[in-house]
Amino acid sequence: MEIKEEHIREAELLLIDGNHFDEEERIPFIKNLFSADLLAVPGSGKTTALQAKLYCLSKYLPFDSGSGILVLSHTNAAIEEIEKNLKKHSPKLFEYPNFVGTVQSFVNKFLTMPYYSNKNKQKIITIDTGVYSNILKNNVLFEKSGVQNEIKRLFRTPKLDWLYDFRIDTRSDTHQFQILKTYSNESIEIRKPKGITKKENYTDWTEEEKQKIEQNLIKIKTDLLTKGILSYEDSYFYAELYLKKYPSIKEVLQKRFKYVFVDEMQDLESLQIELIDSIFYSNKSNTIIQRIGDINQAIYSSGRKVKVDADWVPREQTQYITGSNRLTPEIASVVNYFTLNPQQDKSGEPLFIVNGLRTLNNTINPHLIIYSEETKELLKGKFIELIKKFSLQETKEAEKYGFKIIGWNAKWKDGEDHSGKLRIEDIFTEFKKEPVEKKRVLNSLSSYLQNFKKDSNSLKIVRDNILDSLLMVLRCDGKTYSIWKRGKEVTRYYSHIELIQQIKIDPNRYNYFKIKLYEWSFSLITIKNYSEIYSSIRTFIENEFKDWFCLSITQETKNFLGEEFKEIAIEDISKQSQKGSNEEIKIDIGTVHSSKGQTHCATLYVETSYHKYETEKLKVSVKKKNIQRTLNNPLFKQEHEYRNNKDILAKQTVKMMYVGFSRPTHLLCFACLKKNVKDDIELFRNVGWEIVELQANNKV
Repeated sequence: MEIKEEHIREAELLLIDGNHFDEEERIPFIKNLFSADLLAVPGSGKTTALQAKLYCLSKYLPFDSGSGILVLSHTNAAIEEIEKNLKKHSPKLFEYPNFVGTVQSFVNKFLTMPYYSNKNKQKIITIDTGVYSNILKNNVLFEKSGVQNEIKRLFRTPKLDWLYDFRIDTRSDTHQFQILKTYSNESIEIRKPKGITKKENYTDWTEEEKQKIEQNLIKIKTDLLTKGILSYEDSYFYAELYLKKYPSIKEVLQKRFKYVFVDEMQDLESLQIELIDSIFYSNKSNTIIQRIGDINQAIYSSGRKVKVDADWVPREQTQYITGSNRLTPEIASVVNYFTLNPQQDKSGEPLFIVNGLRTLNNTINPHLIIYSEETKELLKGKFIELIKKFSLQETKEAEKYGFKIIGWNAKWKDGEDHSGKLRIEDIFTEFKKEPVEKKRVLNSLSSYLQNFKKDSNSLKIVRDNILDSLLMVLRCDGKTYSIWKRGKEVTRYYSHIELIQQIKIDPNRYNYFKIKLYEWSFSLITIKNYSEIYSSIRTFIENEFKDWFCLSITQETKNFLGEEFKEIAIEDISKQSQKGSNEEIKIDIGTVHSSKGQTHCATLYVETSYHKYETEKLKVSVKKKNIQRTLNNPLFKQEHEYRNNKDILAKQTVKMMYVGFSRPTHLLCFACLKKNVKDDIELFRNVGWEIVELQANNKV
């Protein structure tokens, strides 16, 4: 089997408006049908290249052997993008024997659920960490579960995050139960919470007490598992048991899936990577597996700290896409120095290099904005002033991607000492004071199906509107659910999460609902057949949904549904002009984590205090043979020299700034405190940064 040129041309028309994939990097990847890894720089269009390969392969479906294609990603958003672009043109890709979904959904469907159902002769109620954690905590603190006071003390200590995702050891053939940290498989040492006890008065539990507590925790955990209440992490517990007890299932999956593609590899945990490899990557396996991502963008971790090293270790058979369609050469020349792991060859030369391919009529250098405590309120205005200076509000990228201010840390936790330190909420008061915009409550089903940005390509926006309409039906019918809070039963209206969890109780029901929800959302975005979708959803509510939630269909519900579809005039906010005053240029404010995967026309990265500020953490001094020197600093376009197993804060900072700096298509701004850079301004200027210093008397 080979990828044909004619199919690549069709994919180019479909995915990149008839432009051409380059012959140096993207075409070789699209044509490669051997097991390999792909490392791609930010904005390289790696997922688009993957979609082109999937389109070309779909022309051969079904394969002669009866096998198919498995496409996995870390997030639902990435899967939705693949479905949006390919489902209409390659429908066979989304039919048996193929599977397109998240790693979690694959593990649930093919391993956890069949093993659990066969072993326990019952269905799983839920696989959701949020639901599981609430039930776990309620069982311990509020229900009469007979647990010891020591256990309750543990659960009142929020610092012990392992309490909600510990697992039971499955590695031993003797099944000697032992609680382990979910992702690292390290044994957990149970210690008494110190609280506010003075150090000299603190006494830990005895070994006998610890053993009793451990046994109690195991009992609580096994009780929940027996009831079919699982966290996402528990799903891997059963998957491991399945593969261990029935190793032949690996051969079944290998025969079913000839090709396996895993996107967003850098965000996968070792538990997930090892499971996928154990199934598909072995000497006996004929499955072709390709893994795609950017290890330098691995900033998520189960421990809620920025990962220094991704759990994914690329194999020797690695391809690279180094050209970024998003970044200009000026921005790329900065981003490249923040590549923590450049994947050096045997001679020490970097293989992973960020090259900016975007060209502008007039080049725009990165801007360093220097501010102080007294001038911090001028930052947003100066950012808007620069946007106007380069007429960015008139570009198509402004309309498509917008402008954003980002920072590593947004808010302070209660009780956290932040005297004299700044985070996003301290600099931009609207971020702190303005509440999250409440969703508009609309008065009819017709309104919910029309009230969204008509140029939006996001399935999530439309999907959420449909879910909101279903929540309104539940409210009109007076449907609520109960939880235990502080020892009391509390009644609440349903949210998206509780609505879906209720439907998930029956897997067949959930699969049906998931398909319908996707079809409705996709049709509203592409075909815009509002009247037909209205009729379909209304029929669903009056039949299946009514039965699922035991609705009585009150008069208020009937009024909300209406007798027929009504076209409503909606102001399309996406068409509002972005020209004019500062207030008319919309600036989003968020964290670096929230911007991961996004593209902006212009980005302002503001340094914030987490232990120290970014500019402080990047400065690392070392002493060798009584000689003190400062290690290379990426901000000055110097290749970093941070040491193995040391300089953790500096390396975390490099990764965060790599993600944040690689968002904009036109303008990159970095704002830092004057006291942190006052001695380095000429160094910045000499390597191409445009210097802008805010003055207290500035009028911006």
